[in-house]
Amino acid sequence: MSSPRRRVLVALLATILATLTVPGLPAHAADKNPQLSVSIQSLSPSRLGPGSTVTMTGTVTNHNGHAWTNVQAYLVIPAVPFTTRSQVEDAIDNGDAYTGVRVVDAGTFDDLGDLAPKQTRRFSVKVPYDQLHISGAEGVYPVGVQILGTDTGGERSNDAIARATTFLPLVSGGHQRVAASVVWPFLMPNRRGYNGDYVDTTGLLRDVSAGGQLRNLLDLASSTSDKASTALIDPALLVGVDDLIRGHRVPEGVKLTPEQKAEAQRFLDDLLAFARRQGSWVLGFDRPDVLALSNNPDLETPLKTAIDRATDAALTKFQLYGREVSWPSMHGVTSSLLRDLRGSGDSPVIVTSDALPSWDRRLGSVVQYVTPNGPMPLLVTDVLDAGVPGQDSVVTLRQRILSEAALATLQREIDPKSRADAITMVDPRWNPGPQWAAGRLSAAFEAPFTSPTSLESMLTRPLTSYSGKVAAATDRPLSRAQLKAAARIVASGSALSSVIPQSDEVDDALAQDVASVLGIRWRESPGTGTAIAKKLAGEAGAELRKITIKAPSSVTLSSSKGGFPITIRNDTGEAIRVGVTFDSSNPALTVPDVKPIDIGAGERHTLTVDIDLGRQNATSLTAHLKSTDGKTIGQPADPFNVRSSKIGVVLWVAMGLAALLVLAALVRRFSRRRRRTRVASERPADDDD
Repeated sequence: MSSPRRRVLVALLATILATLTVPGLPAHAADKNPQLSVSIQSLSPSRLGPGSTVTMTGTVTNHNGHAWTNVQAYLVIPAVPFTTRSQVEDAIDNGDAYTGVRVVDAGTFDDLGDLAPKQTRRFSVKVPYDQLHISGAEGVYPVGVQILGTDTGGERSNDAIARATTFLPLVSGGHQRVAASVVWPFLMPNRRGYNGDYVDTTGLLRDVSAGGQLRNLLDLASSTSDKASTALIDPALLVGVDDLIRGHRVPEGVKLTPEQKAEAQRFLDDLLAFARRQGSWVLGFDRPDVLALSNNPDLETPLKTAIDRATDAALTKFQLYGREVSWPSMHGVTSSLLRDLRGSGDSPVIVTSDALPSWDRRLGSVVQYVTPNGPMPLLVTDVLDAGVPGQDSVVTLRQRILSEAALATLQREIDPKSRADAITMVDPRWNPGPQWAAGRLSAAFEAPFTSPTSLESMLTRPLTSYSGKVAAATDRPLSRAQLKAAARIVASGSALSSVIPQSDEVDDALAQDVASVLGIRWRESPGTGTAIAKKLAGEAGAELRKITIKAPSSVTLSSSKGGFPITIRNDTGEAIRVGVTFDSSNPALTVPDVKPIDIGAGERHTLTVDIDLGRQNATSLTAHLKSTDGKTIGQPADPFNVRSSKIGVVLWVAMGLAALLVLAALVRRFSRRRRRTRVASERPADDDD
């Protein structure tokens, strides 16, 4: 349909609704700020057809501080359908007028009575096909419910005080099937605080327990066909739930009962089973801020390596494998970012249609984008019913898929090269509620014009190329200060792990520390995120400083060769393997390195280092700890002097000769004394001489 005709259609619908009145009611609004919410819980049939009766049920909740009386619910539908997606978008841009005409025939609306503050009431409206007064043309009919009521002043407006809208397709048989699929994101809703514990342990437990948001979302996702579902997993969620079960990173004073731990275990088991069932897409640990990494190329490599390690460690632990995928924020995509994320070319990036201004539905939801580093796949998300009134429900999700598929198959009738599909991704924060089964989501994949298709299967097909521009990013990424603090965690952690023989667990924990401060979530609390990153960097450095080396203040050798003691102290909680290397102030002297030795946790070891000064008289040495890969780590010992007290050879000879002379003199003197003594003893006593 041409643009002028679309404008005429929208204007016509606006006029119909604006001029619609109910006799006997004033035209002015009774309450200028009605605060009620409406949720559509069921709609049948899911596809409109002659002879059917449209039945819609749901709930109305009064959030005003006063009651509403004589509340009524009316079905609303236009006479003519939308046949293209652009018509829907134009109508939404023009406000609520596109909803249609209110059906006021007797027996077609529901009298709810009075609605007290904070009260919720159910509604049910039934309208036979003939009373819809529609043209019966093929297309997508917006259908909804409008709530009317009387305020405390007794005034009742013809304007709805609340409304909700969805879509109802009318498509005959014989049309081409189009791909239909749902992406189910499971993200970690919680974060670690300044002390390392999760800030809302009870909230996470509530989310994964029966009736919780994540539990309901998983149950709904598991009810759909394997061919029509793709799990999008944040490994941080797997680790977080497992931490709950093991009581790890749980604040002091929070005690989980065996029943609560069992609930968490059931969720973890069911999530893994769902993800393994049809293949999954895997985000980087805690959904990292890839724009911030791309904007800081000097820090990107070590930080990306840490994120990858945290991700891989979680996947290995839980025996889950999937395709790596990146998910920037809605307005945080740039062409340079896509270039950096391209990698090997098989890792998709999830973007919104706002990021690709020239993208059109006819290209399909999965397109190929060519970067300077080569082509890569993009999943473009574009919600049909974004901005329509009412709360999201399983019914609105089902009708969104069916309506997208209906519009896509109608487009292919006039554009055979169109690749339009019905792929949608749900909001990760959406709670389908415990009564999700009433929405009959499976009906979306049973229509004659839908073909259940997983994203993995779509990537095996030729993709349409997107050659347009990428919009400029307007989202503000994480600060460089936060990234630098995370990089310091990497540096200190790398040094520490290099001296721990069994360092996998230490490396994985440090990688999680790094990834946990690089998530998109920290954009909302940049100060807190940076403070936590700096604290973790300080802790990693403090742990490394627990490994110390001590040398003597000075050493004096009795010759050119000798030894001196070196003491290594390990106050960490891990056994280490470390060697020693020396710097000498005398370039002519080299002291051999000490081979690495094992030192237990909390122990110290003193070793003797042999040295040969050769012809040198003295030198100043500095001892450094050395890892098994040859890198110096930690702080060196204080410099100390080593000198030799050796005496020259000539002096030694002279001293030897002098000693011999002294010895000879002593022997001679002793011999003379003995002879005189003997002569005196042999002389007669009366000898007169």
